[in-house]
Amino acid sequence: MTWAARGSQLQMQLYVNREPEKLTAAVLAELPELAGRDLCWVAPLEAARFSEPRDRAFLTVIGCDHLTADLAEFWPVRGPVWDALAVTGDGFVVLVEAKSHPQEVYGGGTKAGPVSRARIKKALAETQRSLGLAEEPERWMDPLRPEEHGHSSVYQSANRYAHLYWLRKLGIEAWLVHLLFVEDPTFGRTSREIWEAAVPQIEDDLGLRGIRVPYATHVFLPGLDPDAALARELR
Repeated sequence: MTWAARGSQLQMQLYVNREPEKLTAAVLAELPELAGRDLCWVAPLEAARFSEPRDRAFLTVIGCDHLTADLAEFWPVRGPVWDALAVTGDGFVVLVEAKSHPQEVYGGGTKAGPVSRARIKKALAETQRSLGLAEEPERWMDPLRPEEHGHSSVYQSANRYAHLYWLRKLGIEAWLVHLLFVEDPTFGRTSREIWEAAVPQIEDDLGLRGIRVPYATHVFLPGLDPDAALARELR
């Protein structure tokens, strides 16, 4: 796989492989619990053809191979594809979901078959319960607005929260970062103001307005000019 053409995928690749110090500084500024630590970005790496890990590969790169069987019990195969992942020297983990435009947050919902859907439903209900929410897993699995069937589901965000919950439940010190690119020159140029207006609506759709999800945060980063970034060697 080569550099992505545009959007949040390209921005994530550029930050991890050309500006990791800026990425780390922005993330640590919003995660005071990690103060004094450094982040080692383990995906998406140019040397690994920008692989975005999922399932067992996800566990491998964060040093949690020993949880493979537990993950298979919690979530079916073809789970979340992680935009970026980082670890610290003492085993802390940062999970990243990156977007360049608010509409990217939404999708068509899960396409899982009956057996996998039942497992996902159970995992999401457990996650909702841990947050003090009513157990309404279908709200997190399916389109919220029938007239927007293909792009009104918050399933992608929900399954990231579920994996954060699962790692924490098993004793892994993990954090989830929603990385929002501002003025991405390759896709839409979403302003900070547009993002700040969109985040409450996304939280409403998740049923999370007014609820602070533990170990999760939003980070705003300016979009990089790809030509300038690619002209630089990794420092």
